[in-house]
Amino acid sequence: MPKVLKASAFGQDEPTLKQALAALQRGPIRFRRNNVIACEGDDADYIFLVVSGVVRSCKAFKNGGRSVVAFYLPGDLVGWADQKCTLSIEAATDAMVLFIKRAGLMSIAAHETRVANFLLAIATNELQRAQDYAVLMTRSAKCRVITFLTDLSKRLGKKNYIELPMSHQDIADHLGLTIETLSRTITQLQRSELIARASLRKLTVRNALALSQLTK
Repeated sequence: MPKVLKASAFGQDEPTLKQALAALQRGPIRFRRNNVIACEGDDADYIFLVVSGVVRSCKAFKNGGRSVVAFYLPGDLVGWADQKCTLSIEAATDAMVLFIKRAGLMSIAAHETRVANFLLAIATNELQRAQDYAVLMTRSAKCRVITFLTDLSKRLGKKNYIELPMSHQDIADHLGLTIETLSRTITQLQRSELIARASLRKLTVRNALALSQLTK
């Protein structure tokens, strides 16, 4: 279940806080795969809570290239730390997104410690993910792919299999690889019997220990 932004998320369910948070919310709004939720350079009047599906933040380059900076899953807040949208925010799959007024949320956080602590925890997590991503991009293609797959499995709460709701092109652009290198690396992992393909978007983990050791 996604972490719905409501008073009960911060402790005792106080009616006044619940009403204040509810007043800030619009939606959820449905977006089809590849629809733009917010464009780079737009005023960041809203913070986005992913209710279902997967959302990506990305940067397009003049040469036609693209970098997918991060993926956001149900319960994740997107774009909360910026006054301007420094990245494009898009639906990586069909998604439902709740819009939350930034100014109102920050005003509540200034007077409500639990809300402020909640946002601080999100900021800390985002910073850690950014640091981990920077380090990951210095590693080999195989290490990047395995780390992405195992981390995604953990974030989705899966143990013995890995769902890939986003496209292979999205994953390749996130890992700084060509789609051919991504596909070749997954095939190598299958031949090594570390994973098996259960379907087009689902991989079964056959040797989790050996897989994790390859990221060290």
